Amino acid sequence: MPLINFGSILSFAEEIEKQQLDFCTQALQNSACAEIHSQLETVAKAAKKRVSEVQRVRRENVSEMILETFEGFVRAPFLMENKDPSAMSAEETTAQIHQMGDRAMDYYEKAAAKMKSQKDVARALKGLKKKHSKDQKNL
Repeated sequence: MPLINFGSILSFAEEIEKQQLDFCTQALQNSACAEIHSQLETVAKAAKKRVSEVQRVRRENVSEMILETFEGFVRAPFLMENKDPSAMSAEETTAQIHQMGDRAMDYYEKAAAKMKSQKDVARALKGLKKKHSKDQKNL
């Protein structure tokens, strides 16, 4: 599915963040992940903040939604299979979170490049990439 405008790009960003939030929330219920419980809580809290940030960026730049379309940007390279964290070990859970973070950083970098004409939005997307990078280092 193509990401052809402001709305679709930010909707997919929100989907990416919610997927990570849901994964971490479910992983918190897994007793095998007890040793990384505090890290999971931290990542979940950060993902929740990023969901809010994406929603805020969309609201604040709603007038930009109608004006510009983008070519050659699709969701396919950024889609991930939803794995069930309830059956994963702590190591597998951590690896999955890292993979989700890498995917998000790649998406934000490419989305920011596509939206470079909308400087505030591109800057916000780059900021989200930096936040993921910071989370990756902390996990």
